[in-house]
Amino acid sequence: MSTVVQRRLPIGAEPGGGGVHFRVWAPFRGSVDVVIEDSTAIPLGKEQNGYFSAVVEFARPGMKYRYRLDHGDRLFPDPASRFQPDGPHGPSRIVSPSAYR
Repeated sequence: MSTVVQRRLPIGAEPGGGGVHFRVWAPFRGSVDVVIEDSTAIPLGKEQNGYFSAVVEFARPGMKYRYRLDHGDRLFPDPASRFQPDGPHGPSRIVSPSAYR
């Protein structure tokens, strides 16, 4: 994936002008997918140094998401989540940091 995205924060879900850019560090994994509100799994592209990322155009602030590792059955919250409305083991929620002072 060669899409260049200007981020304010190094990891997590970051809304921007064309959806949401997801980026997570998972150096010992072969693949990472993001699953947004029970949609199909969207594969993240592998970057250097153990990072995975992708822009998901339909994603918006307020939507919940989780990560799937190595095509497994379990879904995990974002370790860099900015909001966990259902507790630390529930899905993460996309938040726009620029919406707050």
